[in-house]
Amino acid sequence: MNSASKLFVALASPANQRNMATLKDLKIRLGTVKTISKLTKTLHMVASSKLRSAEKKAEESGPYSVGPQKVLGVVTTSEAFNTTTETPVEDRSGKQLLIAITTDTGMCGPVNHQIIKTIKALLKDDSKQEILVSTTGLKGVAPVIADFPNQFLISGRDFGKQDYSFPEVLLFLNEIISKVPNYDSAVVVYNKFKNALSYNVDRQFIPGFNLLELNRDKFYEYMTSEDRAATMKDLSEFYLASSFWTGLYQNRASEMAARMVAMDNASKNGESISQALGLQYNRARQAMITSELIEIVSGASAIESSD
Repeated sequence: MNSASKLFVALASPANQRNMATLKDLKIRLGTVKTISKLTKTLHMVASSKLRSAEKKAEESGPYSVGPQKVLGVVTTSEAFNTTTETPVEDRSGKQLLIAITTDTGMCGPVNHQIIKTIKALLKDDSKQEILVSTTGLKGVAPVIADFPNQFLISGRDFGKQDYSFPEVLLFLNEIISKVPNYDSAVVVYNKFKNALSYNVDRQFIPGFNLLELNRDKFYEYMTSEDRAATMKDLSEFYLASSFWTGLYQNRASEMAARMVAMDNASKNGESISQALGLQYNRARQAMITSELIEIVSGASAIESSD
């Protein structure tokens, strides 16, 4: 009887240990996937609620740049510097500002990737290294510095963490302009919101003061109460600020839309993985129970035979 009991224990232990380890691993993994699914569902609901507010603000911010764009929108490129021998009033910097709007956090689909891809394409074509890049959000910093360290200017971390404010925009732009006061032109790159499922990268060109001076014949129809040059310079800077302001809210709406879609897809994937793991766990558990029943019956039979 003792020898049969020892035989039963020796045969049963390794199989039980393997099955228990497998079940434990499956149970831990299943619990992890369910936790992640709950998190992504929560993020989906948060992004969905924020999207409505962001979409409304994106629509309301549009009119700020309509006036300056109507006046200065006739100058859309910097080609005047290459086609004229006339010297601007102030010395040229030979620099173009590129202000890219990215996010501080991820989990928002291809929003940041599209912006970074556009930036790198522009910088690769810039053989003279005239473009200087500034970004809002941390996601755009590392990719630019890694490939174009000499053309990176500044970045704004936690920009508009609660909500954007126009004074905050002016402080950020003032820091950029203080480093490159006589910039030839500026480009604001951001994601333009269309709807909850669609957005695309947009670029807003803003001519600098020297470029406006070369094209001043296009603005003779406008009357100014002060010095024309000072007025055009102020208008150019306001055009930059208003375009940047509009881009921030457009990008925020695109970010929320992308995060809502990404978290919804992640939740669906988590549910499918949970179902597959649950089925695998139940099969393994049933197999272990069946194995244990067989071992018990075999052990009982061995004991009866020895008796």
